Amino acid sequence: MTLPEPPGWTAGRPSERGYRVLLRTVRFLLHVCTRRTQVGDLPASGSVIVAGNHLSVADAFVLGAAVARRGRRIRMLDTAGLFRAPVLGPLLRAVGYIPVDRRGSDPKSALGPARAALEAGQCVGLYPEGAITRHPDGWPARGKTGVVRLALDTGAPVVPLAQWGTQQFVGAEGTRWKALLSPLTRPRVDVRLGAPLDLRALLGVSCAAEASAIQLRAGADAVMDALVAELVLLRGEPAPPHAGRAENPPKPRRRPDEVAARAAGPAG
Repeated sequence: MTLPEPPGWTAGRPSERGYRVLLRTVRFLLHVCTRRTQVGDLPASGSVIVAGNHLSVADAFVLGAAVARRGRRIRMLDTAGLFRAPVLGPLLRAVGYIPVDRRGSDPKSALGPARAALEAGQCVGLYPEGAITRHPDGWPARGKTGVVRLALDTGAPVVPLAQWGTQQFVGAEGTRWKALLSPLTRPRVDVRLGAPLDLRALLGVSCAAEASAIQLRAGADAVMDALVAELVLLRGEPAPPHAGRAENPPKPRRRPDEVAARAAGPAG
């Protein structure tokens, strides 16, 4: 499929060649390492926010390939710390990833580059949870309100994208053995794109500044409810009450002996 050049694609100076090389590489690896199914569609043009559930470090590749199948190019949001890495940072910028600095003094301003991309008619991808779910059953954690602010300020519809099976391809911690064995096991990865949500119509406000904290929270919950509904269809089982509504459990702390062993490196 030939991907059209969307208006303003040069915002943030992503490389056309770098994007195409990465897309071909990702498509090849997913073809070799997984069995994929995909249903649902995206608006053919104009700004759109694709909101996915977060299971694995492989999610962004699956999400990006799913969007490309529908003829759109993705601008993924990712934590600003990754962009400071010597090799990874320039690569992410080259393919159009958008850094989000959550540690800044004004969290609202962190969404500025994503807002600009949407105003240029582009497709922006993000994870409303803000992190890989740590619920042991794999259901999503509670969503944050950033996706609502972006949708209200730009008028972009929010398309829920549910994915299941990426945790069998590469685990939450980037489990190497799963990835190395995947050409043999070829885990199944399923993707569903749901109906677009118009959060301006749903909440009755035209921009984030007009929305109360209660409305922002209601919008985030609506996005997660739509995402969970698509995930229920993928998993073929009912969602528990906490799906999309409970905060992410805290990261497990490493025991002192594990920290010491990790610092010491391999024995011998």
